[in-house]
Amino acid sequence: MNTSDLRRIRCLNCNQTFSILYGTIFYKSQTQMTSWFYLIFRWINTKHGIPATDVARELGVTYKTAWRMCHEIRTRIGNQDAGFIVDGTAQMDEMYLSHLGFKKKGRSLLNKTLIVGVYEKTSNKLIVKVLKNADEKNLLRFALKHIFTECCLFTDSWKGYVSFKNFYPKHEIVNHEVGYVSPTGVNTNQIESAWKHIRRTFRTHIRVSKHNIHLYAKESTYKFNNIPSFETVILCLI
Repeated sequence: MNTSDLRRIRCLNCNQTFSILYGTIFYKSQTQMTSWFYLIFRWINTKHGIPATDVARELGVTYKTAWRMCHEIRTRIGNQDAGFIVDGTAQMDEMYLSHLGFKKKGRSLLNKTLIVGVYEKTSNKLIVKVLKNADEKNLLRFALKHIFTECCLFTDSWKGYVSFKNFYPKHEIVNHEVGYVSPTGVNTNQIESAWKHIRRTFRTHIRVSKHNIHLYAKESTYKFNNIPSFETVILCLI
């Protein structure tokens, strides 16, 4: 069934008619609803995302249509955990994602995008955001927005975390030049494992635009934090 063939509803106050899909990603879409539902089913059951080329081939649509459908889902899903605040033990770290298709070591932002994240050990939830650079001001602004100051916060020894002790009294550091676990047991192993999950998502796609990296990162984070079901995803999209 085409979305334009669905029944329209008349408002008793303004006497205007509107589609039952108004305000959803399906509104004014020329793609059949069966194709949308198939894509949502595939998206739910694909851990690291589904390339638009596969969607186009399976649905028999153009690549442009397939990419737009995936992008609509990605945009709606990406904001689901935006209001989550960490109030337990947290690990904070940064990841540098290369635009060249392979992993380049170092903190240089040449042909790379910086993604910073916070992992809460209690709920096993991850929050990520794309930042321009990993200086002290940007990292602290992100932390204060998503982490309560009473939390136990574990980070590495990057200079951007130097002043965190003034805001987070329970802030502890692990020096990775010495070892992955400090003598007091502090580590950032869980969030570094989460970075592997996000990297696999980006390797699934042939090419990701720099302007859309934040959406792909949040899509991957949503799947890391949740076990999606058809019902919960549909509720996010309408």
